[in-house]
Amino acid sequence: LPTESATAWEEVLRELWQRGLRRVLLFITDGLPGMEEAIRRVYPLAQWQVCVVHRVRSSLAQVRARDRALLAQDLKGIYGARSRVEALEALERLKEAWGSRYPSLVAAWWENSGALLRFYDYPQVLWPYLRSTNLMERFIREVRRGTKVRDHKFPKGEAVYKLLYLESERQEGRWAERRLKGFAEVQEVLEGMLLERYAPRTQTLTHKS
Repeated sequence: LPTESATAWEEVLRELWQRGLRRVLLFITDGLPGMEEAIRRVYPLAQWQVCVVHRVRSSLAQVRARDRALLAQDLKGIYGARSRVEALEALERLKEAWGSRYPSLVAAWWENSGALLRFYDYPQVLWPYLRSTNLMERFIREVRRGTKVRDHKFPKGEAVYKLLYLESERQEGRWAERRLKGFAEVQEVLEGMLLERYAPRTQTLTHKS
């Protein structure tokens, strides 16, 4: 993308729709403003999960150095809870412990709790994968590493696209032989969720092409 914005990502989503991707359970992104609305316009039945890792890093950057370790522990109590109920209880404790010292930080966690805790709607074995964008971030790091190799020159724009293609091929080859741990045992559950969410109605693209 030339610039990272919700509008630019909406174009990507629209293209995915046109290419045949019609049923999505969950999108996982950072907290880019307008992202939820962009997803809703193209995939109104899909849910949205905000990357917890991004939110934690942002939160820790806002507080005094001496408070970071304890705050990190309290935040882990939210996204590392055994259920949504326990996560909400941890959120309440966060408010009690830090609300007076960092009111805007605590308010942001409460205001975005729906999107931050969305992964609790899915099988527990998948929670570590669904609550962050770590897998995609790893791919992006590999691409960036390739473009920063010493004396690496791109005389034409096509060379950049070739690099992206080759790296995508390499990553696909790696993942074609692997499955997320625990995915096989919950595959039927996920398929059932897809049927329940999409079978009763026909999803239509609501925005202009």
